Amino acid sequence: MSTDFLLRHVESGGGTRDFRVYVPPDYDDDHTWPAVLFLHGAGERGNDSVTPTKVGIGPHLYDREPYPAIVVFPQCPAESHWSAPAARAIAAAALDSVISEFRIDAARIALTGISMGAAGAWLLASDQTGRFASLAPVCGWLSSRAKRDFSGFVKGIAHIPTWIFHGDADTIVPVDESRIMHAALEAAGAQVRYTELKGVGHNSWDPAYGESGLMEWLVGEDPRTRGPENSK
Repeated sequence: MSTDFLLRHVESGGGTRDFRVYVPPDYDDDHTWPAVLFLHGAGERGNDSVTPTKVGIGPHLYDREPYPAIVVFPQCPAESHWSAPAARAIAAAALDSVISEFRIDAARIALTGISMGAAGAWLLASDQTGRFASLAPVCGWLSSRAKRDFSGFVKGIAHIPTWIFHGDADTIVPVDESRIMHAALEAAGAQVRYTELKGVGHNSWDPAYGESGLMEWLVGEDPRTRGPENSK
């Protein structure tokens, strides 16, 4: 696997944050490219900019061939969470910076995240309802574990094709968190797909980004044309 991720910097919240960008080896400016914004989990917080590339989507960018999309890896500060608006502003600013530098297809920008990053992805999709063409939360949750009615929230994101992943043996984030979101989106008439991984614990990101077809789905010509599917 290539470990060449471009180092970039962005101003957000009154400070400078480093982040990384994966650019396909055959990138050129002759046509536009899809982009994926990846939000890492709690264990990858900090300021080194490299750690977010080592867990989740990063290790799978060369599984079969170089991934045909630009992937953005912002990093959440060590003392924060993606649920914090200031942290999500860092991620949005990193994406904006990449859009200004590279030829990105604005109709093919995907959002995905793992664990804490999946929680952030739910919220960022709601923050910027017109930006993302597809959404893939992996072993995430939405907000308070005590809150169970997300019908109002999902109305704002029901237009975004969504594929949810969770391991049914997850002891860190209970699988019910994804089941509830899946049911709420279905009730809202969303185009939602849910894959529950039998016997898989918290690390559902390797099967999700590995052999599930998620990587291809994220950069598909138009995820909105694909019908909902469910697998458990």
